[in-house]
Amino acid sequence: MLSIYKASAGSGKTYALTREYIRMLLHDRVDRDIRLPHSRILAVTFTKKSTAEMKERILKELYILAKNPTESSYLSDYLLDTNIGLSQEEIQQRAQLLLVGILQDYNRFSVSTIDGFFQQIVRTFAMELGLSTTYDLALDQKEIVAQAVDDIFRKIRETKPEDADLTTWLVEYAQNNIDDNKYWNPIDNIKTFSEELSKEKLLQQLETIQEVFADKDKIRRYHADLKHIQQDVLGEVTSLHEEIKTKISHFNLEYINSNNIAICNKTPEELLAEGINTSLTKVLDGTANFYKQKDSNKKNISKDILDSIQSQFETELLPTLLDLRQILDGKKRRDYLTAKAILKKLYSLGVLQDVTTQIRSTNLQQGRLPISEINQLIYQIIDGQEAPFIYERIGQNYHHYMIDEFQDTSTLQWQNFKPLIGETESKGHDNLIVGDVKQSIYRFRNSDWHLLTQVDKEFQHTEFASGMDGNWRTAPEIVERNELVMQRYCDWLVNELKGKYPGYEEQLNELATIYSYKEMHQDAKKKHKGYFHMQFFEGAHFEEQALDAMLKQIQGLEQEKIDLSRVTILTRTSKEAELVAKHLIKQSYEVQSAQGLRIESHIAVQVILALLKRSIDCSDIHTTFLNRLLGDIAPYEEIFSEAQKYPLYTHVQKLIDGLELNKWEGATPYITAFQDKVYQFTQNKVADIHLFLEYWENKGKNANIPAPKTGSAINIMTIHSSKGLEFDIVMIPFFNWKLKHFHTDTVIWCTPTVAPFNILPLVPVYPSSKELLNSHLAHDFILEELAVYTDFLNLTYVAITRPKHRLYLYGQLFKPSKKDSQPSNVGQLMSYLFTNELDNELKYTSLRDGEDIPPLPAIEKNNDDGIQASTYISVPMDNKRLKLRSRSEDEFDADAPISMVDLGNLMHLWMSTIRTWEDAPYAMKKLINTGQVTETQSIEMQQQLDNLKELITQTQHNDWFEGNYETLTEQSIITPTGEVYRPDRVMIKEKHAIVIDYKFGNKESSKYIEQVQQYIQKLQEIGYTSEGYIVYNQLRKIKHILQ
Repeated sequence: MLSIYKASAGSGKTYALTREYIRMLLHDRVDRDIRLPHSRILAVTFTKKSTAEMKERILKELYILAKNPTESSYLSDYLLDTNIGLSQEEIQQRAQLLLVGILQDYNRFSVSTIDGFFQQIVRTFAMELGLSTTYDLALDQKEIVAQAVDDIFRKIRETKPEDADLTTWLVEYAQNNIDDNKYWNPIDNIKTFSEELSKEKLLQQLETIQEVFADKDKIRRYHADLKHIQQDVLGEVTSLHEEIKTKISHFNLEYINSNNIAICNKTPEELLAEGINTSLTKVLDGTANFYKQKDSNKKNISKDILDSIQSQFETELLPTLLDLRQILDGKKRRDYLTAKAILKKLYSLGVLQDVTTQIRSTNLQQGRLPISEINQLIYQIIDGQEAPFIYERIGQNYHHYMIDEFQDTSTLQWQNFKPLIGETESKGHDNLIVGDVKQSIYRFRNSDWHLLTQVDKEFQHTEFASGMDGNWRTAPEIVERNELVMQRYCDWLVNELKGKYPGYEEQLNELATIYSYKEMHQDAKKKHKGYFHMQFFEGAHFEEQALDAMLKQIQGLEQEKIDLSRVTILTRTSKEAELVAKHLIKQSYEVQSAQGLRIESHIAVQVILALLKRSIDCSDIHTTFLNRLLGDIAPYEEIFSEAQKYPLYTHVQKLIDGLELNKWEGATPYITAFQDKVYQFTQNKVADIHLFLEYWENKGKNANIPAPKTGSAINIMTIHSSKGLEFDIVMIPFFNWKLKHFHTDTVIWCTPTVAPFNILPLVPVYPSSKELLNSHLAHDFILEELAVYTDFLNLTYVAITRPKHRLYLYGQLFKPSKKDSQPSNVGQLMSYLFTNELDNELKYTSLRDGEDIPPLPAIEKNNDDGIQASTYISVPMDNKRLKLRSRSEDEFDADAPISMVDLGNLMHLWMSTIRTWEDAPYAMKKLINTGQVTETQSIEMQQQLDNLKELITQTQHNDWFEGNYETLTEQSIITPTGEVYRPDRVMIKEKHAIVIDYKFGNKESSKYIEQVQQYIQKLQEIGYTSEGYIVYNQLRKIKHILQ
């Protein structure tokens, strides 16, 4: 049986999941006598935090059942469950055994993220998928794309002839952006577009698209065909348009309705995009006149004149207008607009093929697997395979699956899970799915909430479980008004969209059902009274008014003696979070935020970055910027010059000290965090200003100040980050997000179904509603627009369902105008929908006349004082700094330069990746690409390697690097007693092992011999005959070691 739980916000989802997990444990222990039933259950969540929370909850509840079951709120459920059929004493005994079983076999306590489970399968089938068994999982799609695009532009600079098509595509791509008046930075634009490679819809069609683009002649013909369609239709419309303008000029315009001749002021391109206006359409339909009834003096025009105009109109102009309308209302216009939309992004799709090829090439070279490809790889594994085969390979056979947050599941993820669940269902095992369509806000990560509404039709035995219609989180006053807000919002939206998109009633009725009273209503279980507050502001300065109102409310909470750590402020974007954080910090409030304290937002950090850029690029732009920030940089030039003499970290320190940036208002936490980033970079990468600035631009600029939770800090986070969390008091100062919003970089992937456009199975287009609605791609566009409206509807639901006791919303008052006849953002819509309930201060609250805001229930005081950056502390980056001793330091004399020690470390790193000499160049390229080695260092290292090869050849040990042995590099030897040893290189053939230890320093030591002898002894203890060698590269000798 598949049980489906529809769990609205606050309905006790974690409680229910824990209850059902333990129920399955008890049932399997009784019914099937499984010794370790937890190894037969896979519970899947979508975040590591949720995974940890669920594990902790299960263990806690099992402990209660095992120790004192009467204290467990689950006991009565289990006693009444006839499938379990146990007494209280028996349940206690079972719980004790289950708890011990989990703790003794914890590695099979399978509560995992969905990505974690799928990674387990991929690693098991790595060989079949052509992956290295030691592949690296790449989590940052942006970084993967950025590296590929940089490599592509490097090829172009090298002007390789095989990249001629790529160059052509880039030129066309650039021209399209310029024509559309878009910002054009080729590298940035292509990087942004290439991030579409994480979209499942594209990934599923990528191979087919690549096949089309592989046929260069075919894609050129396709491009030419679309160009011809566009030019032919535009030519016809241009000709008719000129003819119409000429004929209209023969009329006495004094007697013509100006709306009917507005067509003359449009270009042919505008006519094709917008069509004929409503006024002229009525004339062509015969429901309105072409002429005016009154002249400029508001006197009636004589019938003879009007009859003459009408006759002239019907004989001269009407036939041409009808010819034009036939094009604008027919297939030719749809062809034109479809061709135009596809051509705008066709060459960007061509560039995408090269980015894909480059990514795959780099993945292969670096042994890297992007996490975005895992679902597609799993699909290849599971498709057509029997579930028992999968279980046999991964070493675990699951009887039950529990999937949490199912509304966030993607189509591919579900296709991968479905056969596994189907197999357990066929054997009579129970499975469980929990989700809430209203909380689906991760569509940009491929989630598809429609799966939750359709899953009951995919299996033979399903049920919608009851018992989750209560709200255990939120006070009744907020629950009631939240339901009212969402129902009015959805009803208004559905009615508007039904009028805009006739024919899509089915999709809209489904949305209306989801937010209907029947589906949404919850019984509020909280007894303590709460407070709902929604307030609106009019005028042009909404943000300032909202922030002031929020601040005033916070001050009111202080007067109530409420701990401000109980306050959470939610924003839609990180930029808004930053604005709120700055506003509160300016008023001396402590804040806790993962999004609101961007390091680069402070002017002191901006000065440091500008000076670093100026040190490598003396262009006027940096000087002008610095003059604006510092007034006049001339007095500081000596400080700048002195700082440039030092390595990166010290360079930054000298700038801070010289300009006394630590004394600038509010600068301390920002420059401290910036220095931490600089230090981390210099430890993991090469301390080069160019590379640091490149890192900062690609990744670092979005970094925030790490802000540990303090005792009285106000929490600030984005709505997306708040999902699944709850807070005592929630404030949303900018309750004004759009009802629908397409970002400037938004791409819609459409499936052409009409020839000749359908040569490609999928095409990217910009979301231009006027044009796409009249193209052959209209259906895909409308579905995407409906989805975007739903995204923002759901975002509102998630935001307002986070509080437990109080909710404050600050929105913008809607005032209809000729320009804005309908609300455009959520605040405006609420002010419109609640007009009759607003008081004189434009507020809508849960208070009745004379009522006071109910007090908050008390909580235990948090005594954690946290960390405050009130004093600037920095340690010079010199030899006095505490550091870990590297493995190569003892290979050199005490006075050896640090660069030689670094070189020794890097050589050890490089040699750990080399099994045969052929591996060396590929391994070096990977080290360079990942920033672990610079080009300059690689030259020195190659010289060291050449010396090493020469030494090994001279001493007749060539077979070490010819692939004749099973070779292990930097692998641990674990002895039966648990000791761990890690030699540089071990080569094994027929139970004989050879140990190699490299020394790149300039001294010998007896302890090196002892170390190798230890390796030999440990290998002998685990069954190998062994010998060893110490290779002194600098000293040009190899020492043979025996036990």
